[in-house]
Amino acid sequence: MARIVKKPGDVLKFPLSTAGRHGYCQWLPDGTARFFLVGSTQELTVDQILALPVAFRVVVFRDTPSRYGWSKVGKAAVPPEAANPQRYAKKDIISGKLSTYFQGHEKLAMPTEIAGLETLAVWAHPHIVERLEAQLEGRESKFLKSVAAAA
Repeated sequence: MARIVKKPGDVLKFPLSTAGRHGYCQWLPDGTARFFLVGSTQELTVDQILALPVAFRVVVFRDTPSRYGWSKVGKAAVPPEAANPQRYAKKDIISGKLSTYFQGHEKLAMPTEIAGLETLAVWAHPHIVERLEAQLEGRESKFLKSVAAAA
């Protein structure tokens, strides 16, 4: 497997579970990726990809793009709203205590303070695909439900 070096602004294509369908994402400066709400059978231009709504933004395992057949399709400027690090919700698996996480700092939080935040988790290809396809099909993501910090 060829190693894919990911740099901020890189736009990548990745396979979905149905043969011939694929999704797209853009690598961001904080090492996360924003995934676009699409499951396509056609090749899209970078401009077409960037015009799509964003489905979610998550931390991706370092080897996922190389290991699962992702490919670079181009590069584009990162929009201001995606250029800054993301805040996350976290739930301690033992105590159940909630916290917010931002740039290496954790702070205890109330449920209202984590509402709407992405749960801190590192995502692998199968989980990304399951979550994206669930959104496209209008159903709940089983993996997202299993890691969600908020009810």
